[in-house]
Amino acid sequence: MRTDYVPPFRRLRVLNTIIVALFGLLVARLWQLQVWHGAHYLRQSEENRIRDYILTAPRGVIYDRHGRPLVSNRPAFTVAILPLELKDAARVLPRLAQLVGMPAEEIRRRIDAHRERPFEPVRIRRDVGAAVVARIEEHRMELPGVVILVEPVRHYLYGPMAAHVFGYLGEINEEELRERRDRGYRPGDLVGKAGVERVYESVLRGVDGRLRMEVDALGRPLRVLQRIPAVPGRPIVLTLDLTLQKAAFQGLRDGPQPSGAVVAMDPRSGEILALESQPAYDPNEFAIGITSERWQALTGNPLRPLLNRALGAAFEPGSVFKIVTAVAALEEGLVGPTTTFYAPGYYRLGRWVFRDLRAWGTVTFLQGIQNSINVVFYTLGYRLGGETLAAYAHKMGLGAVTGIDLTGEVSGTIPSPATKQHLVGEPWYPGDAVNMSIGQGAVTVTPLQVARMIASVANGGTLLQPHVLLQAQAGGRTVRSQPVVQRRGLYDARALAVLRAGLRAAVERGTGRATNLAQVAVAGKTGSAENPRGKPHAWFAGYAPADAPRLVVVAFVEHGFRGGMTATPIVRRVMEAAFPEAPAVGPEDGR
Repeated sequence: MRTDYVPPFRRLRVLNTIIVALFGLLVARLWQLQVWHGAHYLRQSEENRIRDYILTAPRGVIYDRHGRPLVSNRPAFTVAILPLELKDAARVLPRLAQLVGMPAEEIRRRIDAHRERPFEPVRIRRDVGAAVVARIEEHRMELPGVVILVEPVRHYLYGPMAAHVFGYLGEINEEELRERRDRGYRPGDLVGKAGVERVYESVLRGVDGRLRMEVDALGRPLRVLQRIPAVPGRPIVLTLDLTLQKAAFQGLRDGPQPSGAVVAMDPRSGEILALESQPAYDPNEFAIGITSERWQALTGNPLRPLLNRALGAAFEPGSVFKIVTAVAALEEGLVGPTTTFYAPGYYRLGRWVFRDLRAWGTVTFLQGIQNSINVVFYTLGYRLGGETLAAYAHKMGLGAVTGIDLTGEVSGTIPSPATKQHLVGEPWYPGDAVNMSIGQGAVTVTPLQVARMIASVANGGTLLQPHVLLQAQAGGRTVRSQPVVQRRGLYDARALAVLRAGLRAAVERGTGRATNLAQVAVAGKTGSAENPRGKPHAWFAGYAPADAPRLVVVAFVEHGFRGGMTATPIVRRVMEAAFPEAPAVGPEDGR
């Protein structure tokens, strides 16, 4: 008799149990997929079918004071990667790196930096050109996850001209992103890093839009599901006059030295009409994302093209500082226009001898300004003393930032008996005041400070804050910048008249004759500043018309030797651009 016999109904029950269990597992799995993880898989499905693109808003256009565009935007191709669709990074990234000409590790670094936002495209290289786009499309099947975007790119119409005014753009860094994330900034965004681009970032930056598209399995667009257009940044109008800016730029370019600065300013309002610093850089390179090799070349250049010499570095002023000494001597009652001095070609102070260019014999104070005679100012400097000279220098705006609406301004140095020990670690000697009277020793100023100082002489004694913004839109209306008075009544009227007569004489028949124009009366002062780094620096600070000034121009040529030789031709060029015909015809009405 068999003992392992199982009745048929029992075997059927076991089979039914197994079938029920399998169905139960299947139902549970379906429930897990459709209900428990349903939202997740629905989202993944939508993401595979739908793509969201950020529509980068173009930045606001920058105009000169006459409405001529200086900085605009142009369309360009950007290569980007969609991280969610990058299934085989080890194969795709080296291939893409080869096509766009950048290291694969750099591409990987950019993708890693965007891990928090995997649904948005990571920009790999901007403004790649049609040839690169064509190569990528040829290899489309090998590059899943790679997309081409069309975006606005900043366009600086005149290349390096006025680069230090405009500044440049760069990718937002981690610190900036933390500060601005709640204002809509995202990793990879370009933001202003210097100049106007940085100072007026909140005005120039627009509001990005969004494009939702349905795509096929290969990522090719099928139809637009939603489009939220980008809102462009607001335009701004600068105080710059393109004509004068070109003259300043070309004047420096044609000069004998590679580095220097020019500042042109309206002495009635503080508006900067031209500001140029050279050597410069082309901000267009930054607009598309500067390469590390190019950045290293710029920062490693011994001529420091990123340095704004008009306001970001201080230099020995040389004889343009004699304007301070002259004002101090006139207002302290030490001299009048006909006060005489004997100038044998040197000034002796104890065992120290301070040299002049030549022996002048007996000269008046006005002749001293006209010919920039050192002995006249040595004598006055010794009698005035360091504290008085420093006080007048500070009163006239030297040794302090001007407050201009640009980045990177420095203050320079005005030493005095009370500060020299702290500044240079040495006690003050009587010879320091003698040296200081002609702008030597520890005195350093910026060309912008000199422009503000000579503007105060031109406008009758008002120290104005320089500015480059003329007007911008705010709250739906256009707001025009108003002059900001920092100090009034700087000079006694009689002292000012004598000083002005001396500055006019310097141009008519003195050291600044190269700026003596037929069409307009120019007044000004040359300067040659000894320095420990090479040949003297060359300066000229002047204004026109001499009797009713509406233009100040300061030129500084680093190691230019003599102001009357290398700085005056630059100023003449700017003056001729501003006053091309008769003196009655100004560079513009109302300026």
